[in-house]
Amino acid sequence: MRFATTSVLATAILAVAAHAATPNMKEGLWEITMTMDIPGMPPGANAPRTMQQCIGKKEIEKPGGTPGAGPDQMSKDCQVSDYKLQGNTATWKMACKGQNEMTGSGSMTYSGTSYSGKNTFTVKNQGGPPQTMSMAYSGKYVGPCKK
Repeated sequence: MRFATTSVLATAILAVAAHAATPNMKEGLWEITMTMDIPGMPPGANAPRTMQQCIGKKEIEKPGGTPGAGPDQMSKDCQVSDYKLQGNTATWKMACKGQNEMTGSGSMTYSGTSYSGKNTFTVKNQGGPPQTMSMAYSGKYVGPCKK
């Protein structure tokens, strides 16, 4: 359950970066680091995770096409609302349905070759009390995409 929740959360969070307005984000290879704070996880489970992904214009402009988030997963499970991009900072609310139902909000600040953000979510656990979790993330431009 916790792994599935973490996967859906990561997919949902990363998907909002390109929703509606185009952020100040350079095309190319990005290194993305996520740190989750999920109470009750075993030692080391909340350790930072880093991945690299090539991000092109299409991914920057298309909702759900941002690093690690497939458009099919985003449109199937989650809805973004109240998205606003003011200056270099985006804010939003999100609700995900299905087995890992959750609601939350977040923000991300872009600076062309880097970004950072944070989200807080409440997950409805089946048969248990709701669980609040957060995710901090950052990305940095590495260079052109490798062919």
